[in-house]
Amino acid sequence: MVNRDKSILIIGAGNIGRGVIGGLFYKAGYKLVFYDISISRMKQLNEQGHYLIKRVWPDKKERIVVDKLKVVDSSNEKGLIDAISKVNLVACCVYQGAFESICRNIAKAIKIRMNVNSDYLNILLCVNSLGAPDYFNEQIEANLSGNKEALSYFYQRVGICQALVGMAAMPSTPELLAEDSFAVTTRMGGSVGIDKETFRGNNLEVEGIEMVSRAKEKIYRKVYTGNMKHCMTAFMGKAKNYKYIEECDNDKFIQKCVAGAFNEAEEAVQREFNFDENERQSWRQSILGIKNSNIKDEIARVSANPITKLNRENRFVGPALLWIKHNILPFYLSKGIAYGFLYRDEKDKESIEITDYVEKNGIEKAIRKYCGLRDEEWMLIDLIKKQYEEIKFSILQ
Repeated sequence: MVNRDKSILIIGAGNIGRGVIGGLFYKAGYKLVFYDISISRMKQLNEQGHYLIKRVWPDKKERIVVDKLKVVDSSNEKGLIDAISKVNLVACCVYQGAFESICRNIAKAIKIRMNVNSDYLNILLCVNSLGAPDYFNEQIEANLSGNKEALSYFYQRVGICQALVGMAAMPSTPELLAEDSFAVTTRMGGSVGIDKETFRGNNLEVEGIEMVSRAKEKIYRKVYTGNMKHCMTAFMGKAKNYKYIEECDNDKFIQKCVAGAFNEAEEAVQREFNFDENERQSWRQSILGIKNSNIKDEIARVSANPITKLNRENRFVGPALLWIKHNILPFYLSKGIAYGFLYRDEKDKESIEITDYVEKNGIEKAIRKYCGLRDEEWMLIDLIKKQYEEIKFSILQ
């Protein structure tokens, strides 16, 4: 065994990486090691040597200054490979487009680790990409193909763990950013669940971290219910010209529709995966009980990148197809999808692309293109189309 500092490498120094993951592990005494492809910004963070986190609960607030950190040189891959070979815990807080290169560098680091470090290596996938653990396992295996010793080390010493991030992180207010350009605001009260079935070694003892079972299935529930609920609230709030999510909490029509979509998605997921009933009810209460009165969460942030959010595998179409699979029409989920096609923000390129496409080609072609729905799924296509036409008509009145 090689003695090492208690540290975690965080790949992706965005709001989740710095705010949620960074905050939890810093409070637990870990040294934070950051890697991000934004070279100039990481150079600035390294020179500054600290950053501020504003943590917000329903009934209190807290400010912490993170000053126990290191920044990895991201001008080439060598720094990342070296960092992975030396730490025992890595949190990936990146978008899906970065997965391939990260897997390649993990494989390269494993070839170094197997000769100098017999400790366990756990990769925490703090992402909402469905099927991410399977992708990481397959890609790392492929990159180690033909190297029996490295593959053996991977199978025995490396854990690829789905993480369920149940806290929100967002850009801070202009006033806080004027104080520190790296400041992050996080909504507390939830937890981060780590797949205990794939984690190697002793369980993590970090406040706010829970070791959970069936995490690879529960990520579907998180995305299809929690993330969908948040996004649908934003889509509908934009249609009413609201600026913040908290404004939607007091809108009875939005709350009725969002609750309807949540119930459809949650029931569909339950029929598919059959979670423990007590745990299920606890989950329902935790998601339905989220309020935004103590934090300014902008609708534009939550609604951003609608092409991804409307695609076949994501938070709306995924549970809608599950609902149809179990022989029930997803009335409210289809309404959420329809509002997504009406969402337009002149600062959001994806929303402009979608709405321009609808204007030029019609809503049905747009549904097929962006939701990936097929001829045999005509029922859902028709339902979304009808919802879209009804909502657009009501808005124009």
